[in-house]
Amino acid sequence: MVRAKLSELHGQEFESFFHDLMQLRYPDFVPVRTQGRLGDRSADGLTINDRKLYACYAPETYNASEISRKFTKDLTGALEKRRDEFDTFVFVHNDLRGVGPVISSEISKARKDHPYLKFEVFGACRFIQEVCKLDVSDVEDLLGQSLPAKEVVVGVEMEDLAPLLAELGKRRIQARPSDVILPPPRNKLEYNGFSPDLRDELISRMKYVPLVEAYYQQRNDPFERDNTAAAFHAEYQRISQEYSDPDEILYQMQQYVLGNKAPTREGYVNAQVILMYFFGECEIFEIPPEDWQPSNEYAEVAG
Repeated sequence: MVRAKLSELHGQEFESFFHDLMQLRYPDFVPVRTQGRLGDRSADGLTINDRKLYACYAPETYNASEISRKFTKDLTGALEKRRDEFDTFVFVHNDLRGVGPVISSEISKARKDHPYLKFEVFGACRFIQEVCKLDVSDVEDLLGQSLPAKEVVVGVEMEDLAPLLAELGKRRIQARPSDVILPPPRNKLEYNGFSPDLRDELISRMKYVPLVEAYYQQRNDPFERDNTAAAFHAEYQRISQEYSDPDEILYQMQQYVLGNKAPTREGYVNAQVILMYFFGECEIFEIPPEDWQPSNEYAEVAG
């Protein structure tokens, strides 16, 4: 429904939709609207607390040179007029296919030219993530239609993770444990308090984690991995506020990947491999302090 809505929005209508969504999600979001000769001073929105500046671009037809010009103009204008107001520049777009090579090149160049700034892309996947965190009544008001009443049987990230899950299904069969290295230190598992049985199960998934990294290395979208990591981190933060038991938190994260429909054995394992990848990348669960030591029994097992 979100993708269908985005496909209809261009120009000012897209910007208004973005404003409405962000005001529902973030109390500190300030929509910036054009005011006469002052314009918008090179910003379509600001979040005060995390100091992010948002620049929207939603043309009806794709034009590579125009996109490049727009990005450069917005960034240059923001640096000239609002430099003290933001630390992260967010490019908001309506291309359902994802960010194209022109914008990825422009952002890579901008990162090099402005190392003190952070850059983000806000596209269809991010819109879906934000909408899914709203109350049902707010979603219906935002989209202008009622949500269908049916059992939720897919995770909010399923569509984006489906290619990765399918790839793991093929590559995991071919992988040999001797070909890979266990990525994260195992004591992070103990520090987070997983039950011994689940901890042993997760350790067995580690040997397949490099397949996930190899998958992202081969993708055309340089921001796909970062966007997915941010989504996992945000979901972990939300779930960890609702649940205290680490085993239950992991179970809820699995539902985030697969949905609440009973998965196949292959889907269950592949979801845990993905979770262990982001576990090792420190996007989910807590990192042990440097002076923390595992128990003697666990240290012997890990060794």
